[in-house]
Amino acid sequence: MWILILIVLAVVVYFVVSQASSSNQASKASSRTQASKASTQNYTNQVDYSNLEVISLDSSVSIHYNYTRLRDLLAEGKWKEADEETGKMMIRVSAVTANKKLASEEYDLVISESRFNPAAAEHVPCEDLCTIDRLWLKYSNGRFGFSVQRRIISELGEDELSILSDKTSGSRNYSSRFVQQPSCTLSHNFLKRIGWHTKFSDGSDGNTIDYNDLTFAIEAPYGHLPTANYGEGGLYNPSKSLNQAVSLYVLNRFSICGIAL
Repeated sequence: MWILILIVLAVVVYFVVSQASSSNQASKASSRTQASKASTQNYTNQVDYSNLEVISLDSSVSIHYNYTRLRDLLAEGKWKEADEETGKMMIRVSAVTANKKLASEEYDLVISESRFNPAAAEHVPCEDLCTIDRLWLKYSNGRFGFSVQRRIISELGEDELSILSDKTSGSRNYSSRFVQQPSCTLSHNFLKRIGWHTKFSDGSDGNTIDYNDLTFAIEAPYGHLPTANYGEGGLYNPSKSLNQAVSLYVLNRFSICGIAL
């Protein structure tokens, strides 16, 4: 009789301990899942950017330019049109800045208004760059913007942006600066993070995506927009891969301007 009672008690104890262990493991698994999800959440999810103040919509270099249209497009959630307007305005204001330097013999390279390139990126006025970034932050509530992209790059490693842009070389051969290690690896990782990289059918990493393959929606990865890719004739070439060099030079300019993340 006593043996039977002991056996029953042992079974009950085993069952209780097993249930407690399973519950604890499930709780830990749930915590890990939540932590994993949290790690991919908005980098600024503690801040409500919808109330971010944009001091002025006027360009700092010309009374003929302002960012009213960009604000309206972003407010309406027209992300593709807003990206195009961003590129259009950046090349306009950079051309004004560069041409002023050209007139005063501070600069010897003419900035064309038909294409936004690394040379143009180096002449975007800091005030204008800040305005553009704040508009993107405000109307995407911290999901899109140059500062979001810059923050992602800052997670790749120490002094990563200077490695990517190789500003110490003093060369104007911009395209060649992005084909050497370690900059190639860094830029590759950056593009993956912001969703600018394709995948082959076997799941391996592919190439930089074409412009028309971007996700122009608020559900896009953090830092997915803006692209700063403004093409010939004032139009984007939708079948052409994104120019990562241009974007990286914009972010380098962002860093030089000392705009807070």
